[in-house]
Amino acid sequence: MAINNIYSYLSFYIKDLFLESHLFYMKKPFVNIGILLLLIIILPPLLFTSYEIGNLYQNEKMIDSIYTRQLESVIFSINQYSDDILSRWANQLEYEIQKQDTIVDDIVNGFIKNNSSIQLILFADGIHNSYFIDKGQKHANIDYFNSLLSKNEQIIKRLVQYIDGGYRKIQPIDIEIPEQSLFLFALEPADKKVITCGIVVNTLDFIKENLGPKIQSTASDQFYFSVFEISTGKEVYSNELYETTEKNIEHKKPLWLMPDYQLGIQIKGDTIENLVQERTNFNIWIIIIMDIVLILAAILIYRSLRQQMKLAQLKSEFVSNVSHEIRTPLAIINMYSETLEMDRIRDDTKKKEYYRIINTEANRLSVIVNKILSFSKIDSGKREYKFVEADINVVIKQIVDQYAHHFDRVGTNCNLLLMDNLPKVMIDNEAITDALINLIDNAIKYSTDNKQIDISTGQNRNGIFIEVKDYGIGIEGRYHKLVFDKFFRVTAGNLAHKAKGSGIGLSIVQHIMSAHNGSITLISKPNIGSRFILNFPLNIV
Repeated sequence: MAINNIYSYLSFYIKDLFLESHLFYMKKPFVNIGILLLLIIILPPLLFTSYEIGNLYQNEKMIDSIYTRQLESVIFSINQYSDDILSRWANQLEYEIQKQDTIVDDIVNGFIKNNSSIQLILFADGIHNSYFIDKGQKHANIDYFNSLLSKNEQIIKRLVQYIDGGYRKIQPIDIEIPEQSLFLFALEPADKKVITCGIVVNTLDFIKENLGPKIQSTASDQFYFSVFEISTGKEVYSNELYETTEKNIEHKKPLWLMPDYQLGIQIKGDTIENLVQERTNFNIWIIIIMDIVLILAAILIYRSLRQQMKLAQLKSEFVSNVSHEIRTPLAIINMYSETLEMDRIRDDTKKKEYYRIINTEANRLSVIVNKILSFSKIDSGKREYKFVEADINVVIKQIVDQYAHHFDRVGTNCNLLLMDNLPKVMIDNEAITDALINLIDNAIKYSTDNKQIDISTGQNRNGIFIEVKDYGIGIEGRYHKLVFDKFFRVTAGNLAHKAKGSGIGLSIVQHIMSAHNGSITLISKPNIGSRFILNFPLNIV
Protein backbone atom coordinates (compact mmCIF):
# COMPACT_ATOMS: atom_id res chain seq x y z
CA MET A 1 0.00 0.00 0.00
CA ALA A 2 2.93 2.30 0.65
CA ILE A 3 3.96 1.69 -2.95
CA ASN A 4 0.48 2.75 -4.05
CA ASN A 5 0.82 5.93 -2.03
CA ILE A 6 4.18 6.67 -3.62
CA TYR A 7 2.70 5.92 -7.05
CA SER A 8 -0.19 8.32 -6.41
CA TYR A 9 2.18 11.03 -5.24
CA LEU A 10 4.44 10.57 -8.30
CA SER A 11 1.42 10.70 -10.60
CA PHE A 12 0.42 14.04 -9.19
CA TYR A 13 4.00 15.30 -9.48
CA ILE A 14 4.37 14.18 -13.11
CA LYS A 15 1.09 15.88 -14.02
CA ASP A 16 2.33 19.09 -12.41
CA LEU A 17 5.57 18.94 -14.40
CA PHE A 18 3.62 18.41 -17.61
CA LEU A 19 1.35 21.38 -16.93
CA GLU A 20 4.29 23.64 -16.03
CA SER A 21 6.18 22.75 -19.20
CA HIS A 22 2.98 23.35 -21.18
CA LEU A 23 2.64 26.78 -19.61
CA PHE A 24 6.24 27.61 -20.57
CA TYR A 25 5.56 26.93 -24.21
CA MET A 26 2.28 28.88 -24.08
CA LYS A 27 4.28 32.10 -23.67
CA LYS A 28 5.65 31.83 -27.20
CA PRO A 29 2.31 32.60 -28.97
CA PHE A 30 2.47 36.16 -27.59
CA VAL A 31 5.46 36.82 -29.82
CA ASN A 32 3.93 34.90 -32.72
CA ILE A 33 0.68 36.87 -32.49
CA GLY A 34 2.61 40.14 -32.54
CA ILE A 35 4.52 39.04 -35.64
CA LEU A 36 1.34 37.87 -37.39
CA LEU A 37 -0.46 41.12 -36.61
CA LEU A 38 2.53 43.03 -37.91
CA LEU A 39 2.61 41.01 -41.13
CA ILE A 40 -1.17 40.82 -41.72
CA ILE A 41 -2.61 44.08 -40.37
CA ILE A 42 0.12 46.68 -39.95
CA LEU A 43 2.76 45.95 -42.59
CA PRO A 44 0.49 45.81 -45.71
CA PRO A 45 -1.20 49.19 -44.95
CA LEU A 46 2.18 50.78 -44.30
CA LEU A 47 3.55 49.41 -47.57
CA PHE A 48 0.37 50.50 -49.36
CA THR A 49 0.69 53.94 -47.74
CA SER A 50 4.25 54.31 -48.96
CA TYR A 51 3.18 53.22 -52.44
CA GLU A 52 0.15 55.54 -52.46
CA ILE A 53 2.12 58.53 -51.16
CA GLY A 54 4.66 57.94 -53.91
CA ASN A 55 1.86 57.72 -56.49
CA LEU A 56 0.17 60.71 -54.90
CA TYR A 57 3.24 62.86 -55.34
CA GLN A 58 3.63 61.62 -58.90
CA ASN A 59 -0.03 62.32 -59.66
CA GLU A 60 0.09 65.76 -58.08
CA LYS A 61 3.31 66.46 -59.95
CA MET A 62 1.58 65.42 -63.17
CA ILE A 63 -1.43 67.62 -62.36
CA ASP A 64 0.87 70.50 -61.58
CA SER A 65 2.68 69.90 -64.86
CA ILE A 66 -0.61 69.82 -66.80
CA TYR A 67 -1.80 73.05 -65.20
CA THR A 68 1.57 74.64 -65.80
CA ARG A 69 1.46 73.71 -69.47
CA GLN A 70 -2.06 75.09 -69.71
CA LEU A 71 -0.95 78.37 -68.16
CA GLU A 72 2.05 78.49 -70.44
CA SER A 73 -0.20 77.88 -73.43
CA VAL A 74 -2.29 80.91 -72.36
CA ILE A 75 0.86 83.01 -72.15
CA PHE A 76 1.94 81.60 -75.51
CA SER A 77 -1.34 82.68 -77.11
CA ILE A 78 -0.87 86.25 -75.85
CA ASN A 79 2.71 86.30 -77.09
CA GLN A 80 1.47 84.99 -80.41
CA TYR A 81 -1.17 87.72 -80.46
CA SER A 82 1.48 90.44 -79.94
CA ASP A 83 3.46 88.98 -82.81
CA ASP A 84 0.31 89.00 -84.95
CA ILE A 85 -0.22 92.71 -84.23
CA LEU A 86 3.28 93.60 -85.44
CA SER A 87 2.85 91.35 -88.49
CA ARG A 88 -0.45 93.07 -89.28
CA TRP A 89 1.19 96.47 -89.00
CA ALA A 90 3.99 95.35 -91.30
CA ASN A 91 1.51 94.00 -93.83
CA GLN A 92 -0.49 97.24 -93.75
CA LEU A 93 2.64 99.36 -94.28
CA GLU A 94 3.79 97.13 -97.10
CA TYR A 95 0.38 97.26 -98.73
CA GLU A 96 0.14 101.08 -98.56
CA ILE A 97 3.68 101.51 -99.86
CA GLN A 98 3.14 99.04 -102.69
CA LYS A 99 -0.10 100.81 -103.61
CA GLN A 100 1.63 104.19 -103.83
CA ASP A 101 4.81 102.65 -105.24
CA THR A 102 6.78 104.81 -102.83
CA ILE A 103 7.07 105.78 -99.19
CA VAL A 104 4.76 108.72 -98.65
CA ASP A 105 5.03 110.68 -95.41
CA ASP A 106 1.29 111.17 -95.25
CA ILE A 107 0.75 107.43 -95.30
CA VAL A 108 3.20 106.89 -92.46
CA ASN A 109 1.90 109.80 -90.42
CA GLY A 110 -1.63 108.50 -90.80
CA PHE A 111 -0.49 105.06 -89.68
CA ILE A 112 1.20 106.53 -86.60
CA LYS A 113 -1.90 108.56 -85.83
CA ASN A 114 -4.14 105.48 -85.99
CA ASN A 115 -1.87 103.53 -83.59
CA SER A 116 -1.16 105.77 -80.62
CA SER A 117 1.47 103.47 -79.09
CA ILE A 118 3.76 103.93 -82.15
CA GLN A 119 6.36 106.68 -81.54
CA LEU A 120 8.45 106.37 -84.64
CA ILE A 121 8.71 104.46 -87.96
CA LEU A 122 12.17 103.97 -89.40
CA PHE A 123 13.02 103.13 -93.03
CA ALA A 124 16.43 102.17 -94.39
CA ASP A 125 17.91 100.90 -97.65
CA GLY A 126 19.97 98.04 -96.23
CA ILE A 127 21.86 99.57 -93.33
CA HIS A 128 22.35 103.00 -94.91
CA ASN A 129 20.29 105.92 -96.12
CA SER A 130 17.90 105.61 -93.18
CA TYR A 131 15.33 108.17 -92.23
CA PHE A 132 12.42 108.17 -89.83
CA ILE A 133 9.04 109.71 -89.32
CA ASP A 134 7.94 110.29 -85.75
CA LYS A 135 5.49 112.30 -83.69
CA GLY A 136 7.83 115.25 -83.64
CA GLN A 137 9.28 114.46 -80.23
CA LYS A 138 12.84 114.76 -81.55
CA HIS A 139 14.06 112.18 -79.08
CA ALA A 140 16.26 110.36 -81.64
CA ASN A 141 18.48 111.28 -84.53
CA ILE A 142 19.53 109.71 -87.78
CA ASP A 143 23.09 109.05 -86.63
CA TYR A 144 21.87 107.01 -83.64
CA PHE A 145 19.70 104.79 -85.85
CA ASN A 146 22.43 104.43 -88.49
CA SER A 147 24.73 103.26 -85.71
CA LEU A 148 22.02 100.90 -84.39
CA LEU A 149 21.46 99.42 -87.86
CA SER A 150 25.16 98.98 -88.33
CA LYS A 151 25.45 97.05 -85.06
CA ASN A 152 22.66 94.70 -86.12
CA GLU A 153 23.81 94.19 -89.71
CA GLN A 154 23.69 90.39 -89.47
CA ILE A 155 20.16 90.45 -88.10
CA ILE A 156 19.04 92.72 -90.95
CA LYS A 157 20.56 90.38 -93.52
CA ARG A 158 18.64 87.46 -92.03
CA LEU A 159 15.41 89.46 -92.08
CA VAL A 160 15.98 90.14 -95.78
CA GLN A 161 16.64 86.45 -96.38
CA TYR A 162 13.41 85.59 -94.61
CA ILE A 163 11.37 87.97 -96.80
CA ASP A 164 13.03 86.54 -99.90
CA GLY A 165 11.80 83.15 -98.75
CA GLY A 166 8.26 84.42 -98.36
CA TYR A 167 8.31 84.73 -94.56
CA ARG A 168 8.39 87.93 -92.54
CA LYS A 169 10.03 87.79 -89.12
CA ILE A 170 9.61 90.47 -86.49
CA GLN A 171 12.88 91.03 -84.59
CA PRO A 172 12.99 93.04 -81.32
CA ILE A 173 16.12 95.20 -80.90
CA ASP A 174 17.43 96.68 -77.66
CA ILE A 175 17.51 100.47 -77.67
CA GLU A 176 18.65 103.00 -75.07
CA ILE A 177 15.32 104.80 -74.89
CA PRO A 178 13.45 104.14 -71.61
CA GLU A 179 10.11 102.31 -71.81
CA GLN A 180 10.31 102.03 -75.60
CA SER A 181 10.90 99.06 -77.87
CA LEU A 182 12.17 98.75 -81.45
CA PHE A 183 10.96 96.05 -83.84
CA LEU A 184 12.79 95.46 -87.12
CA PHE A 185 11.38 93.66 -90.16
CA ALA A 186 11.77 93.70 -93.94
CA LEU A 187 9.37 95.23 -96.48
CA GLU A 188 9.06 94.42 -100.15
CA PRO A 189 7.71 97.44 -102.08
CA ALA A 190 6.31 97.22 -105.61
CA ASP A 191 9.74 97.59 -107.22
CA LYS A 192 10.80 94.36 -105.45
CA LYS A 193 13.63 96.23 -103.74
CA VAL A 194 13.61 95.06 -100.14
CA ILE A 195 13.97 97.74 -97.48
CA THR A 196 14.34 97.60 -93.72
CA CYS A 197 11.59 98.99 -91.54
CA GLY A 198 11.59 99.62 -87.83
CA ILE A 199 8.73 100.55 -85.53
CA VAL A 200 9.43 102.17 -82.18
CA VAL A 201 6.55 101.85 -79.70
CA ASN A 202 5.89 102.99 -76.18
CA THR A 203 6.07 99.61 -74.43
CA LEU A 204 3.48 100.29 -71.73
CA ASP A 205 1.04 101.87 -74.17
CA PHE A 206 1.47 98.92 -76.51
CA ILE A 207 0.73 96.47 -73.69
CA LYS A 208 -2.31 98.38 -72.44
CA GLU A 209 -3.84 99.31 -75.79
CA ASN A 210 -2.98 96.31 -77.91
CA LEU A 211 -2.42 93.38 -75.53
CA GLY A 212 -4.88 94.58 -72.86
CA PRO A 213 -8.09 93.59 -74.69
CA LYS A 214 -6.67 90.17 -75.52
CA ILE A 215 -5.58 89.67 -71.92
CA GLN A 216 -8.99 90.71 -70.60
CA SER A 217 -10.85 88.34 -72.92
CA THR A 218 -8.48 85.51 -72.07
CA ALA A 219 -8.58 86.13 -68.31
CA SER A 220 -12.37 86.15 -68.12
CA ASP A 221 -13.14 85.51 -64.41
CA GLN A 222 -10.54 82.82 -63.99
CA PHE A 223 -7.08 84.39 -64.15
CA TYR A 224 -5.02 87.31 -62.98
CA PHE A 225 -2.53 88.66 -65.56
CA SER A 226 0.34 90.99 -64.78
CA VAL A 227 3.28 92.37 -66.72
CA PHE A 228 6.53 92.86 -64.82
CA GLU A 229 9.71 94.71 -65.66
CA ILE A 230 12.43 92.07 -65.35
CA SER A 231 15.20 94.36 -64.14
CA THR A 232 13.22 95.84 -61.24
CA GLY A 233 10.41 93.28 -60.75
CA LYS A 234 7.97 96.19 -60.86
CA GLU A 235 4.45 95.44 -62.00
CA VAL A 236 3.60 97.73 -64.90
CA TYR A 237 0.25 96.26 -65.91
CA SER A 238 -2.53 94.11 -64.44
CA ASN A 239 -5.83 93.04 -65.93
CA GLU A 240 -7.63 93.94 -62.68
CA LEU A 241 -7.00 95.09 -59.15
CA TYR A 242 -6.60 92.49 -56.45
CA GLU A 243 -5.60 92.31 -52.82
CA THR A 244 -1.89 92.20 -52.06
CA THR A 245 -2.42 88.99 -50.09
CA GLU A 246 -3.83 87.35 -53.23
CA LYS A 247 -0.84 88.29 -55.33
CA ASN A 248 1.41 85.30 -55.68
CA ILE A 249 2.15 85.06 -59.39
CA GLU A 250 4.79 82.41 -59.99
CA HIS A 251 4.16 81.41 -63.61
CA LYS A 252 6.00 84.02 -65.67
CA LYS A 253 7.31 83.99 -69.21
CA PRO A 254 9.14 86.75 -71.16
CA LEU A 255 7.18 88.62 -73.83
CA TRP A 256 8.66 87.58 -77.17
CA LEU A 257 8.76 91.05 -78.67
CA MET A 258 9.66 92.80 -75.38
CA PRO A 259 12.25 90.57 -73.68
CA ASP A 260 12.76 93.09 -70.88
CA TYR A 261 9.25 92.33 -69.64
CA GLN A 262 7.55 89.21 -68.30
CA LEU A 263 3.92 88.20 -68.52
CA GLY A 264 2.67 86.42 -65.41
CA ILE A 265 -0.52 84.45 -64.82
CA GLN A 266 -2.28 83.18 -61.70
CA ILE A 267 -5.56 81.35 -61.14
CA LYS A 268 -7.96 83.44 -59.12
CA GLY A 269 -8.28 82.36 -55.51
CA ASP A 270 -4.99 80.51 -55.17
CA THR A 271 -1.95 79.30 -57.02
CA ILE A 272 -1.73 75.91 -58.64
CA GLU A 273 1.10 75.01 -56.26
CA ASN A 274 -1.05 75.81 -53.22
CA LEU A 275 -4.06 73.96 -54.63
CA VAL A 276 -1.95 70.92 -55.42
CA GLN A 277 -0.20 71.12 -52.04
CA GLU A 278 -3.50 71.37 -50.17
CA ARG A 279 -4.92 68.41 -52.07
CA THR A 280 -1.75 66.40 -51.47
CA ASN A 281 -1.70 67.24 -47.76
CA PHE A 282 -5.39 66.36 -47.41
CA ASN A 283 -4.90 62.97 -49.07
CA ILE A 284 -1.78 62.26 -47.02
CA TRP A 285 -3.60 63.09 -43.79
CA ILE A 286 -6.48 60.79 -44.77
CA ILE A 287 -4.00 57.97 -45.41
CA ILE A 288 -2.13 58.66 -42.16
CA ILE A 289 -5.40 58.68 -40.15
CA MET A 290 -6.43 55.38 -41.74
CA ASP A 291 -3.02 53.91 -40.89
CA ILE A 292 -3.30 55.15 -37.30
CA VAL A 293 -6.77 53.58 -37.02
CA LEU A 294 -5.45 50.29 -38.39
CA ILE A 295 -2.43 50.37 -36.08
CA LEU A 296 -4.63 51.15 -33.06
CA ALA A 297 -6.98 48.36 -34.11
CA ALA A 298 -4.03 45.99 -34.39
CA ILE A 299 -2.79 47.07 -30.96
CA LEU A 300 -6.23 46.58 -29.43
CA ILE A 301 -6.57 43.18 -31.10
CA TYR A 302 -3.11 42.20 -29.90
CA ARG A 303 -3.83 43.37 -26.36
CA SER A 304 -7.17 41.59 -26.36
CA LEU A 305 -5.67 38.37 -27.67
CA ARG A 306 -2.75 38.72 -25.31
CA GLN A 307 -5.10 39.18 -22.36
CA GLN A 308 -7.18 36.21 -23.45
CA MET A 309 -4.11 34.03 -23.86
CA LYS A 310 -2.70 35.30 -20.60
CA LEU A 311 -6.02 34.51 -18.94
CA ALA A 312 -5.94 31.05 -20.50
CA GLN A 313 -2.40 30.63 -19.25
CA LEU A 314 -3.40 31.78 -15.77
CA LYS A 315 -6.32 29.37 -15.81
CA SER A 316 -3.97 26.54 -16.76
CA GLU A 317 -1.67 27.58 -13.94
CA PHE A 318 -4.70 27.70 -11.68
CA VAL A 319 -5.57 24.09 -12.58
CA SER A 320 -1.98 23.06 -11.97
CA ASN A 321 -1.79 24.86 -8.64
CA VAL A 322 -5.16 23.56 -7.45
CA SER A 323 -4.14 20.01 -8.33
CA HIS A 324 -1.01 20.52 -6.23
CA GLU A 325 -3.03 21.85 -3.30
CA ILE A 326 -5.52 19.00 -3.49
CA ARG A 327 -2.78 16.42 -3.82
CA THR A 328 -1.48 16.74 -0.24
CA PRO A 329 -4.73 16.24 1.71
CA LEU A 330 -5.81 13.50 -0.70
CA ALA A 331 -2.54 11.65 -0.24
CA ILE A 332 -2.81 11.93 3.55
CA ILE A 333 -6.45 10.81 3.56
CA ASN A 334 -5.61 7.94 1.24
CA MET A 335 -2.67 6.81 3.35
CA TYR A 336 -4.46 6.93 6.73
CA SER A 337 -7.70 5.42 5.42
CA GLU A 338 -5.83 2.49 3.82
CA THR A 339 -3.94 1.95 7.05
CA LEU A 340 -7.18 1.85 9.03
CA GLU A 341 -8.83 -0.33 6.40
CA MET A 342 -6.08 -2.97 6.74
CA ASP A 343 -6.69 -2.95 10.51
CA ARG A 344 -3.03 -2.40 11.27
CA ILE A 345 -3.77 0.00 14.13
CA ARG A 346 -4.94 -1.78 17.26
CA ASP A 347 -4.76 1.12 19.71
CA ASP A 348 -8.11 2.94 19.93
CA THR A 349 -6.40 6.18 20.86
CA LYS A 350 -4.22 5.95 17.75
CA LYS A 351 -7.27 5.15 15.64
CA LYS A 352 -9.05 8.22 16.94
CA GLU A 353 -5.97 10.28 16.10
CA TYR A 354 -6.01 8.87 12.54
CA TYR A 355 -9.72 9.60 12.23
CA ARG A 356 -9.11 13.13 13.45
CA ILE A 357 -6.32 13.61 10.90
CA ILE A 358 -8.54 12.25 8.12
CA ASN A 359 -11.31 14.59 9.23
CA THR A 360 -8.94 17.55 9.38
CA GLU A 361 -7.53 16.89 5.92
CA ALA A 362 -11.03 16.31 4.58
CA ASN A 363 -11.94 19.70 6.00
CA ARG A 364 -8.86 21.18 4.31
CA LEU A 365 -9.92 19.57 1.07
CA SER A 366 -13.41 20.93 1.58
CA VAL A 367 -11.94 24.40 2.13
CA ILE A 368 -10.06 24.18 -1.16
CA VAL A 369 -13.16 23.02 -3.03
CA ASN A 370 -15.24 25.70 -1.35
CA LYS A 371 -12.66 28.28 -2.36
CA ILE A 372 -12.97 27.19 -5.97
CA LEU A 373 -16.76 27.20 -5.81
CA SER A 374 -16.75 30.56 -4.07
CA PHE A 375 -14.49 32.02 -6.74
CA SER A 376 -16.70 30.56 -9.46
CA LYS A 377 -19.76 32.22 -7.95
CA ILE A 378 -17.93 35.51 -7.51
CA ASP A 379 -16.59 35.40 -11.08
CA SER A 380 -20.07 34.74 -12.47
CA GLY A 381 -21.69 37.31 -10.16
CA LYS A 382 -23.81 34.69 -8.36
CA ARG A 383 -22.23 34.85 -4.88
CA GLU A 384 -24.89 35.67 -2.31
CA TYR A 385 -24.24 36.89 1.21
CA LYS A 386 -26.33 36.31 4.32
CA PHE A 387 -25.47 38.91 6.92
CA VAL A 388 -26.00 38.10 10.59
CA GLU A 389 -24.83 39.77 13.76
CA ALA A 390 -21.66 38.07 14.95
CA ASP A 391 -18.69 38.41 17.28
CA ILE A 392 -15.51 38.64 15.22
CA ASN A 393 -13.39 37.16 18.02
CA VAL A 394 -15.59 34.03 18.18
CA VAL A 395 -15.30 33.51 14.43
CA ILE A 396 -11.51 33.76 14.62
CA LYS A 397 -11.27 31.29 17.53
CA GLN A 398 -13.38 28.74 15.67
CA ILE A 399 -11.11 28.97 12.62
CA VAL A 400 -7.94 28.60 14.70
CA ASP A 401 -9.35 25.60 16.55
CA GLN A 402 -10.27 24.01 13.24
CA TYR A 403 -6.73 24.59 11.95
CA ALA A 404 -4.96 23.44 15.14
CA HIS A 405 -3.87 20.08 13.69
CA HIS A 406 -2.69 21.72 10.47
CA PHE A 407 -0.67 24.27 12.47
CA ASP A 408 0.98 21.42 14.36
CA ARG A 409 1.69 19.45 11.21
CA VAL A 410 3.42 22.35 9.43
CA GLY A 411 5.10 23.56 12.62
CA THR A 412 3.44 26.97 12.68
CA ASN A 413 2.64 28.88 15.86
CA CYS A 414 -0.54 30.97 15.75
CA ASN A 415 -0.87 33.78 18.33
CA LEU A 416 -4.21 35.39 19.00
CA LEU A 417 -4.21 39.03 20.12
CA LEU A 418 -7.91 39.74 20.34
CA MET A 419 -9.36 42.94 21.81
CA ASP A 420 -12.07 42.32 24.40
CA ASN A 421 -15.56 43.77 24.24
CA LEU A 422 -15.53 44.45 20.52
CA PRO A 423 -18.94 45.48 19.21
CA LYS A 424 -20.71 42.89 17.13
CA VAL A 425 -20.92 43.41 13.41
CA MET A 426 -23.18 42.28 10.58
CA ILE A 427 -21.20 39.77 8.56
CA ASP A 428 -21.60 36.73 6.39
CA ASN A 429 -19.99 34.18 8.69
CA GLU A 430 -19.08 31.76 5.92
CA ALA A 431 -17.59 34.51 3.73
CA ILE A 432 -15.43 35.98 6.52
CA THR A 433 -14.29 32.47 7.41
CA ASP A 434 -13.26 31.97 3.78
CA ALA A 435 -11.37 35.28 3.83
CA LEU A 436 -9.47 34.50 7.04
CA ILE A 437 -8.62 30.95 5.93
CA ASN A 438 -7.19 32.34 2.70
CA LEU A 439 -5.01 34.76 4.65
CA ILE A 440 -3.89 32.04 7.08
CA ASP A 441 -3.05 29.65 4.22
CA ASN A 442 -0.93 32.35 2.56
CA ALA A 443 0.82 33.15 5.82
CA ILE A 444 1.74 29.46 6.23
CA LYS A 445 2.65 28.98 2.60
CA TYR A 446 5.03 31.93 2.38
CA SER A 447 6.60 31.65 5.82
CA THR A 448 10.34 31.14 6.31
CA ASP A 449 12.21 29.81 9.33
CA ASN A 450 10.13 32.00 11.64
CA LYS A 451 6.86 30.11 11.34
CA GLN A 452 4.63 32.38 13.32
CA ILE A 453 1.26 33.99 12.60
CA ASP A 454 -0.29 36.78 14.67
CA ILE A 455 -4.03 37.28 14.38
CA SER A 456 -5.27 40.40 16.15
CA THR A 457 -8.46 42.44 16.31
CA GLY A 458 -9.11 45.99 17.32
CA GLN A 459 -11.15 49.12 16.90
CA ASN A 460 -10.23 52.56 15.66
CA ARG A 461 -12.13 55.65 14.58
CA ASN A 462 -12.80 54.11 11.16
CA GLY A 463 -14.26 50.89 12.46
CA ILE A 464 -13.26 47.37 13.45
CA PHE A 465 -10.30 45.56 11.98
CA ILE A 466 -8.78 42.09 11.80
CA GLU A 467 -5.07 41.82 11.15
CA VAL A 468 -3.24 38.68 9.98
CA LYS A 469 0.48 39.12 10.30
CA ASP A 470 3.28 36.75 9.24
CA TYR A 471 7.06 36.92 9.31
CA GLY A 472 7.67 35.31 5.95
CA ILE A 473 9.20 36.34 2.63
CA GLY A 474 7.10 39.49 2.20
CA ILE A 475 5.96 41.13 -1.03
CA GLU A 476 7.72 43.78 -3.09
CA GLY A 477 5.91 47.11 -3.34
CA ARG A 478 5.39 46.85 -7.10
CA TYR A 479 3.19 43.75 -6.53
CA HIS A 480 0.98 45.16 -3.75
CA LYS A 481 -1.94 46.03 -6.05
CA LEU A 482 -1.45 43.13 -8.44
CA VAL A 483 -1.75 40.42 -5.81
CA PHE A 484 -5.49 41.08 -5.56
CA ASP A 485 -6.03 40.32 -9.28
CA LYS A 486 -7.47 36.92 -10.02
CA PHE A 487 -4.96 34.22 -10.97
CA PHE A 488 -2.04 36.57 -10.30
CA ARG A 489 0.90 35.10 -8.41
CA VAL A 490 4.29 36.59 -7.66
CA THR A 491 6.80 34.55 -9.63
CA ALA A 492 9.97 36.47 -8.81
CA GLY A 493 12.82 34.23 -7.71
CA ASN A 494 11.01 31.11 -8.90
CA LEU A 495 8.51 31.68 -6.10
CA ALA A 496 5.67 30.05 -8.02
CA HIS A 497 7.49 26.71 -7.84
CA LYS A 498 8.56 27.04 -4.20
CA ALA A 499 5.05 27.75 -2.92
CA LYS A 500 2.08 26.37 -4.79
CA GLY A 501 -1.19 28.28 -4.88
CA SER A 502 -4.25 28.93 -6.98
CA GLY A 503 -3.86 32.70 -7.36
CA ILE A 504 -7.50 33.37 -6.44
CA GLY A 505 -7.35 33.62 -2.63
CA LEU A 506 -6.66 37.35 -2.31
CA SER A 507 -9.12 38.24 -5.07
CA ILE A 508 -11.78 36.36 -3.10
CA VAL A 509 -10.83 38.21 0.09
CA GLN A 510 -11.05 41.58 -1.68
CA HIS A 511 -14.46 40.75 -3.13
CA ILE A 512 -15.75 39.60 0.26
CA MET A 513 -14.58 42.80 1.95
CA SER A 514 -16.13 44.88 -0.82
CA ALA A 515 -19.44 43.07 -0.24
CA HIS A 516 -19.14 44.02 3.46
CA ASN A 517 -18.54 47.70 2.51
CA GLY A 518 -15.07 47.24 3.93
CA SER A 519 -11.55 47.08 2.53
CA ILE A 520 -8.33 45.16 2.72
CA THR A 521 -4.98 46.81 3.33
CA LEU A 522 -1.57 45.27 2.63
CA ILE A 523 1.59 46.31 4.43
CA SER A 524 4.59 44.26 3.43
CA LYS A 525 8.35 44.38 2.86
CA PRO A 526 10.56 41.66 1.38
CA ASN A 527 12.18 39.32 3.93
CA ILE A 528 10.31 41.02 6.80
CA GLY A 529 6.76 39.76 6.44
CA SER A 530 3.27 40.85 5.50
CA ARG A 531 0.28 42.33 7.29
CA PHE A 532 -3.19 41.95 5.82
CA ILE A 533 -5.76 44.16 7.55
CA LEU A 534 -9.49 43.63 7.05
CA ASN A 535 -11.33 46.88 7.76
CA PHE A 536 -15.04 46.88 8.69
CA PRO A 537 -16.80 50.25 8.90
CA LEU A 538 -18.57 51.25 12.11
CA ASN A 539 -21.95 51.48 10.44
CA ILE A 540 -21.87 47.85 9.38
CA VAL A 541 -24.07 46.84 12.36
